[in-house]
Amino acid sequence: MDAFIDQDKQIREKSLLFMVPLFALAGLLWAFLYYYYGAKTSAFIPGCYSAFSVISLLTFKRYKNFNVFRTTQLILILLLPCILHLSLGDFISSSAVIIWSTLCPLGALVFHNTRAATYYLLLFLSAVVATFFLEDKLSLNETRLPASLVSVLFAANISAVTLLSFFVLRYFVNQNELIKKKLKREQELLAAEREKSEKLLLNILPPAVAKRLKDGEEVIVNEYNEVTILFADLVEFTGISQQISPARLVENLNKIFTHFDNLVEEYGLEKIKTIGDSYMVASGLTGDEHSHTLQMAELALTMISDIGKFSLDGKNKCQVRIGIHTGAVVAGVIGSKKFSYDIWGDAVNTASRMESFGEAGKIQISEKFYGYVKDDYECQYRGQTEVKGKGMMNLYFLIGRKHSEPMK
Repeated sequence: MDAFIDQDKQIREKSLLFMVPLFALAGLLWAFLYYYYGAKTSAFIPGCYSAFSVISLLTFKRYKNFNVFRTTQLILILLLPCILHLSLGDFISSSAVIIWSTLCPLGALVFHNTRAATYYLLLFLSAVVATFFLEDKLSLNETRLPASLVSVLFAANISAVTLLSFFVLRYFVNQNELIKKKLKREQELLAAEREKSEKLLLNILPPAVAKRLKDGEEVIVNEYNEVTILFADLVEFTGISQQISPARLVENLNKIFTHFDNLVEEYGLEKIKTIGDSYMVASGLTGDEHSHTLQMAELALTMISDIGKFSLDGKNKCQVRIGIHTGAVVAGVIGSKKFSYDIWGDAVNTASRMESFGEAGKIQISEKFYGYVKDDYECQYRGQTEVKGKGMMNLYFLIGRKHSEPMK
């Protein structure tokens, strides 16, 4: 917007600098006509305007003070037509030359600002009243111009001022349209940027949490009694990462996690984060607890099925190890810069243990999660296994659905 204002200012300055020489030429023409027909004193007035205009242009060229140049021109345009009117007699005999003074407040409106234009309008009205009050007392009436010349100058004065007023108004209309278009473009860009920000925020945070953050909440935290957490880890990732270039590794890892992101969105779950080659998902955070455990089971089975389509090194198919557990968590936003949405609690640690103590290509689940899905899914009892930090636990492998149609 600042660039637009600067450009508008330059256009105004150039416009006035272009118009002044034209006014100076018109002044010379009027001076010549008055002088030719014997009104020598009257001819002196437009001649002086032309001379002063040239001087002001040269002064501006040297000192670059546009304010002084503009003020000089506005005062000349205001006063000289009034003086010329007095020298020629009255409104008729002067061919309505005083009408040129109307360009003073209009010029201030275009080349200055509305406040200055108001002051110049008051000066114009005062000058017009004073001129018509003094015309009988100060009129020179040295020479009466021919009626034909008076008629021609009448038409010339009115036509010239009308045309100039028209172009001034057109300038304002055009500027107004330009500003409207500029504002519309900026609003469209702002809306597009806002939409990008919204999408970015929703990629980082759940919709409900994003809304709370935008509403100004500084501390966002919630407790959930039943949340299902999934951890997925790529098998042999460390060994493979040492055999290929970092760029290729990141590129292939991005393909895998992008596919996982699409699956998470498809099943209506919430991706929490990735740490290296570990992928974390949660369900049951939206307040709608209906079937969220079954959706997590579907996600895990699809991830196991689809991972074979990918390869980190371009040779060997990928395998994934998955662990799932259900329990109580605390969820919230941490940090004020590069903030993230995360969940904490013993259930998170247990789900992580389900993955780390699992087997490649399999989905290991806790007994609690098994209780939620056993009626709909085939599960294989692994037995009691000692889990670090948890002791002996009954563990299961999730095998597949008991029914043919997958849940969406």
